[in-house]
Amino acid sequence: MELRNHPVMFSDGVNVWPPIWFRTYGQGSAFVYGELGVLDAVFLSQIVFHRVYLLVHTDEGNSYIGTLLFEKADSAKAVFDLLQTCINKTVTAIGVLDVPEQFLNTQKPRLVRSRSFPAQPKQDFPAPLLRNRR
Repeated sequence: MELRNHPVMFSDGVNVWPPIWFRTYGQGSAFVYGELGVLDAVFLSQIVFHRVYLLVHTDEGNSYIGTLLFEKADSAKAVFDLLQTCINKTVTAIGVLDVPEQFLNTQKPRLVRSRSFPAQPKQDFPAPLLRNRR
């Protein structure tokens, strides 16, 4: 199955491949969309663990950054590991990579119903004390 169509590349039902690209260097549109350029670098976010950042350059000399947002951190890590092996490949070539369906366990977690607790009674809080300032 092509990476661009793999279930891991969907977050909340939206395909995250290819990302929206934000120009970091060069001329032209600030935002572009599509499979463009050559992959220069890939980063796994250390702050939001379900994001992967991609840096690409084009033949026109422009540089772009794009973000892949995943539902789960392990999905992001698996795609990050795969993309690290794709440095210097075109984004189009990466999108058509043949990835096995079992690339990652993409089943959604089961929803577990939590026990409901009785509502807490409302508490009346005293009005704040206001001091006269002179």
